[in-house]
Amino acid sequence: MTIGSIFFTFLRNSARNCLAAVLALVFIGTQAFAQENPPAVSSGLKFDNQLLQLPQAVKSQQLTQMINSGQGGAIPDESVKQTDSDVIGEGDQLLITVFGQPDLTSDVIIGESGVITLPLVGTVEVKGKTATEIAAIFAKKLDQGQYIKSPKVSIKVMQQLSRTFSVLGEVLRPGRYPLQGQISILEALSLAGGVSQKAEKSLRILRRVPGKSASELHEYASVKLELDAVRLAPELAQKIQPNDVLFVPQIKNFYVYGEVRRPGMYPMEDDLNVMRVLSIGGGVTERGSIRRIIIHRKTEDGALREISAGIGDQVMPGDVVFINERIF
Repeated sequence: MTIGSIFFTFLRNSARNCLAAVLALVFIGTQAFAQENPPAVSSGLKFDNQLLQLPQAVKSQQLTQMINSGQGGAIPDESVKQTDSDVIGEGDQLLITVFGQPDLTSDVIIGESGVITLPLVGTVEVKGKTATEIAAIFAKKLDQGQYIKSPKVSIKVMQQLSRTFSVLGEVLRPGRYPLQGQISILEALSLAGGVSQKAEKSLRILRRVPGKSASELHEYASVKLELDAVRLAPELAQKIQPNDVLFVPQIKNFYVYGEVRRPGMYPMEDDLNVMRVLSIGGGVTERGSIRRIIIHRKTEDGALREISAGIGDQVMPGDVVFINERIF
C-alpha cells in the first residue's frame, strides 16, 4: 500500500467519526429540549383533565375523611339549600339513602300522622323536623341498634307539598307555588302575575285550622286590595303560611235600565245607593221619574223580588235598578 492510499483512508475514517459525533450531539440536544419544553397540545389536554377531575377528587377525599373519622351522622345534601323553616310535613316526598348500603334506600311520602317506617329501625316521627334532623335520627337509631357502625345517612327532599300556597280566582297565573322562606300577600300576588281587570278589590285568605285535615280550609281573613302606588294597605304585608289559599273573587256588578242616559252593567262600589246609580248611568232622561224606581233583587232561594226604592236606598251586588217613565 502506498503512502497516498494510507493517507486517503485516514481522512475518510476521520470524516465518518466527526459526522457521527455531530449527529450524536444533535440527538442529545433534541431530547433535552423536549424534556424541558413538552408539546403545547399535550400540556393543554393534561391541564384540562386536571380541571375536570379536581372537584370530584376533592369530594372523594372529603367523603373518605368522613368515613375514616368513624363518626356517623347525616351527610348534607349540597344540591338542596335548606333553612330552619323548611320543616317536613304532610305530602312531602323523601329519598333516604345510607352510604354503602343500597338495600336501605327508601322513597317515602309523609302521611297525615307524620310517622314513617324505615328499614331495620321501624317507625320514626318526622313531622315538624328538617331533612337534616331526620337523617341524624335515622343514623343514631342504626348505630344504637348495632345494625351499622357509624352510618352515613343522606336525605333529599324530592317534593315538598307541605310548604306550598295557592293563588286562585282573578289573577293572571292562578295555581300552586312553592313557599320558600317568608312571603307576603303582595309578593304572592306578584308571583301569580297580579290581579286581572275583573278582580274585586278584596282578597280572601283560606287557612287550615290546626288539628283539622289539610282539605278543611276556613276563611281566615279578608284583605282589601288597595294597590295604589302611593298608599298600600298594611294588611298586604302580612306573611302567608304553608297551605294557605289566596282567593281573588270576580268583581260583582249591578245593572241599571229604563229611563237613564247610559243603561248597562257597572262594577259594584262600596256603600252604593240609588242616587249614585243614577249618576253612574248618566242621570234620568226627560221622560224618567225618580219617584218610580224599582229594584229587582234575587233572594237566597233564587226567587226574584221587586222592591220600590228611593234615591237613598242601598243597592246590592246583582241588583237591577229600573227607572220607569213619568205618568204625566
